[in-house]
Amino acid sequence: MTMTARTLWIGCAAALLSGGAVQAQEACTTYTIAPGDNLRRIARKAYGDPDLFRVIYEANIAVIGAKADLIAVGSRLVIPCDPNAPVEMGAAGPGGSAVVGDAMNPAADQTEVVTALPAERSVENTEAEPPVTSAAAPAADAGAPVPQTAPPVRIVTGNGYAPFADKTLPGGGMFTQLVEMAIFRADPAITYNLTFISDWQAHIDALLPSQAYDLSFPWLKPDCEGTTILSPGDQARCDNFVFSAPYYEIVDGFFARSDSDLVDATSYAAFEGKRICRPEGFTTGVLDAVGLSVPVVELMRPIEAVDCFEALEAGKVDLVSIDVEVGDSTIARLGLSKRFAQNPHLFTLQSLHVIAHKSNPAAVAMIGVMDEGLIEMYESGEWYDIVSTALSQNAQLQQ
Repeated sequence: MTMTARTLWIGCAAALLSGGAVQAQEACTTYTIAPGDNLRRIARKAYGDPDLFRVIYEANIAVIGAKADLIAVGSRLVIPCDPNAPVEMGAAGPGGSAVVGDAMNPAADQTEVVTALPAERSVENTEAEPPVTSAAAPAADAGAPVPQTAPPVRIVTGNGYAPFADKTLPGGGMFTQLVEMAIFRADPAITYNLTFISDWQAHIDALLPSQAYDLSFPWLKPDCEGTTILSPGDQARCDNFVFSAPYYEIVDGFFARSDSDLVDATSYAAFEGKRICRPEGFTTGVLDAVGLSVPVVELMRPIEAVDCFEALEAGKVDLVSIDVEVGDSTIARLGLSKRFAQNPHLFTLQSLHVIAHKSNPAAVAMIGVMDEGLIEMYESGEWYDIVSTALSQNAQLQQ
């Protein structure tokens, strides 16, 4: 996929969203569902933030249904007042209770647990233990059986992977929003904790195998069913992990200094003998498949993408092998867009997935549930909404 094709994809995604224009609506009122509507679009119109869709859902469970299936055209929804709007002390919300203006801020530095919504979404930025939910259990009558509830699904992702996952991105990044919406679509009653741990390799080496966490995202899937000889690391992924259905397709390419002949290379043979940087966590299968394994090339494996581009700028490597969207975002953040360029001729199409370790039966079952939610996202239009918005925001940051 060339740069022109990638630009065309963004345009197509935007066109897919234009089929059902949402009527203008405001918070603290009601709204009648029109063709093409979904909760994210309504939340964007009402609050300027599509991630507040659960506020609308919670106020309209009787209309929408506990499963959050597609809402019938003509249904009338209550649009609560903006939960983030500053209010005077003691001001009452729609139900007569005080409204806290900063109750939903997933970008906060500290661990956050939102207990007012069905899914208790906690956000962490360190290797801290998963938080304990602060929601109080209802009191039970003496001698009555204690209801058994499933523990929250423990999900871990990381930072430095824009536009897909990073605590500083809107909604935690495109893939984070896709995962959360898939869970919501599958069953809004599912509770989960979401943690950001930047040591990506630790996710598959320790955190999931030890069942400290259940799911991790986003991960490339090696060619487990193909005839290609896999590296030990990729073979271990195939043997030990279950992969969700593809959530997003990426272009995996190569970046070099703009004045390098490697930018115009049309054969992988031109990369032989070169120093290539590919961050940890990214499968080396794309390199192995085109004959660029060690010792044919010298491979550098730092933790984050930014380390690769800093090494390229310092002349310590000749190429960076990485997802093109991540590469573009990292270069823009470093202010080096004119210094580096993507080779438009040599690339591989890959897909991104949610993964679970095979030793965790509950997590493996959850993968199936999330795949069902993914299908519903396609049907509702929310997948296209999330992806096109994130790609547009990412493009603006690169300008």
